Amino acid sequence: LLSIPLFQSTDPSSIIVLTKYLCCNMSKPVSTAFEVHVSKEDFKFHAAHFVAFEGYRERLHGHNYKVGVRLLGSRKVASDGYVVDFGDIKKVTRAVCKELNEHFLCPMQSNVLKIVVSDTEGSNHKSNKKASVTLTCEDGSTFVFPRDDCALLPIVHATAEEMAVYLWSRILDGLNADYLLNRGIHTMEVIVAEAVGQEAVFRLEIPKESLSGPLDVANFVTTGKIKPVPCPSAPDTNNNNNKPLTNSKLQSACCEACRNEFSKQLKVLVSQLNDKKSPDDGAITVEDLQMIASDLKL
Repeated sequence: LLSIPLFQSTDPSSIIVLTKYLCCNMSKPVSTAFEVHVSKEDFKFHAAHFVAFEGYRERLHGHNYKVGVRLLGSRKVASDGYVVDFGDIKKVTRAVCKELNEHFLCPMQSNVLKIVVSDTEGSNHKSNKKASVTLTCEDGSTFVFPRDDCALLPIVHATAEEMAVYLWSRILDGLNADYLLNRGIHTMEVIVAEAVGQEAVFRLEIPKESLSGPLDVANFVTTGKIKPVPCPSAPDTNNNNNKPLTNSKLQSACCEACRNEFSKQLKVLVSQLNDKKSPDDGAITVEDLQMIASDLKL
């Protein structure tokens, strides 16, 4: 510090600045805190879903979801030497993942899906194999699933972000908020990954008053219309009159752009394949590959 001109000066104003610096920076205690992070190989579930919002719907598909839990504690661990026992976290998280495994994630609070749960033999769906869940989308598509194959979740969209909020509530309920607070744990974080390197994180302070139920996921979702994001090969979203394209026109333009891009890729592939063929063989054409792709429903 003495090599810095400020600290070598005898000017009164410099001394005042130096005094304030020392008071503000040397009187602060070193900030320390404990935390634990658990992400095991069996913190996972395999599930189907699709994301839908106004003017947009994904195709039905699935993910191999993975879950991680992080608990942030105080500057000291509890008298047993733990922030919290890893075993407690593992037991609760595995149970929650098992509930969702091999199910369709049904967003019961969706504002664009009409969802009807039928149960012709009473409320106990487990005794009724004919119970079903029907989802009708804005574009007219209809999905019908057996009730036992669906996880009816209090979420608006079946995204990793909203799943993280839902899982936060379920895991907190299993661990017990009062127990965690008594151990000095003040915040919990839940990580949900759809794929390697593709994850959502939800972090929230543990409430000091007991929750009456799970978090209301809708409170964490903003309202308002969002345009579907066009694919990278889509054209400019403005027409000659500089008026934005409607969602349907934007989707049509995007699909046409994708077809053109796909055709270009096929031409490159055809060229490469024909370069490796014997001159006596007939040439492969783009139409040949398109026919193969159509047969395979690519």
